[in-house]
Amino acid sequence: MAAANSCFCIISRRFWPRSLLKTAAINVSGKHFSTSCRYANQKLQPHGQNVQSLNQKWRLVSAICVERLPVITQPAAEIESRVQELFDRIEDEQSIISDYEIELNQRHKAALTRLKAIESDVNAKDREALARKEVEEELAELEQEAKQFQPANRTTQADEEDDRKSLDRKLAESLFLLVKKARNQHAWQMPQGQHEGEESLRETAERELGEECGQQLKVKFLSNAPCALYSYTFHPNYQSDQVGAKVFFYKTFHNEGQVVLNNSELEDYAWVTGEEMQNYVTPEYYQFLTKFLYLPKRDK
Repeated sequence: MAAANSCFCIISRRFWPRSLLKTAAINVSGKHFSTSCRYANQKLQPHGQNVQSLNQKWRLVSAICVERLPVITQPAAEIESRVQELFDRIEDEQSIISDYEIELNQRHKAALTRLKAIESDVNAKDREALARKEVEEELAELEQEAKQFQPANRTTQADEEDDRKSLDRKLAESLFLLVKKARNQHAWQMPQGQHEGEESLRETAERELGEECGQQLKVKFLSNAPCALYSYTFHPNYQSDQVGAKVFFYKTFHNEGQVVLNNSELEDYAWVTGEEMQNYVTPEYYQFLTKFLYLPKRDK
C-alpha cells in the first residue's frame, strides 16, 4: 500500500500548484496527505461568484479584424538614408565587377582589335581613345535612360480626397476595416455577428463577414482559433435572458476585393489607420484592440 501511495504521489504531484510541492511528502501517509489534498481541492473548486458566472448565459459573438497590409515602405528617416548611402559606397568599393562590366571590357578589347585592323596608321593611344569612346557613348545612353525613370507618387488621389472607402490610400500604413451600426452609441466597430447553431466560431466569422461586407471581399484567416476575447455586460434596462456578450476576435489579412455593404444591417464603413481609428471607436474598445494589433498609443 505504501508503494502504491508513493507512486500516486510521484504521478500526481506534477499537477499540484508549486506552493503545495514544498509541503507534500514523497512518502504520503495519513494526515499530511489528506490535508494537502483538501487544500488542493479547495483551490480547484469554484466559489460564490464564479459558480454564479458559470450558470449565466452569454451571447457568443465572432468579430473579424480585416487588415490591409502596407503596399509600399515607409519613407526613410534622415539617419536611415545616411546609413544606406554609406553601405552603398562600401558595396561599390568592395564588390567585384558585374557581368555587364565584364561584357563592356570584352567589347572594349574587341573595338581595339577592330580599330587596329582598320586604321593601322593610327597610334595606340588614339585607338584606345576611340574604343573607349564607343563604350562611353553606350554608358551615357543607359545613364540618360535611368535618369528619365520617375518612381510613382506615394500620394494617391484617394489620399488627396481623403476617401476612406478606398483601399488606395495610406499605402505605407496598415488600414483596418470598421463598420457602422444603426445606433447612437458604440456605432463603429469591426464586423461581427452572433454565433448560430452548430457552426464553429470561425464559421460564424466567415458568414458574418460575407453577410455584412459582401462576398467580393476576400480575406486570409491567420488561424482557426480566435486571437482575442472581449466581454461586456448588457445594460440593466436591456431585456434579455443573457447577461452580456463574449466577442471572439479573428485576425485576417485583406487579399482582394472591395466592400459591398449590407445596408439592411449597416449604415457605413471605412478603411482607417490606427491613428484615425481613435476618432471612430470608444477609448475602451481601442485600448482592447492595442493588445493584439500594432496601434499607436491613444492621444490624451
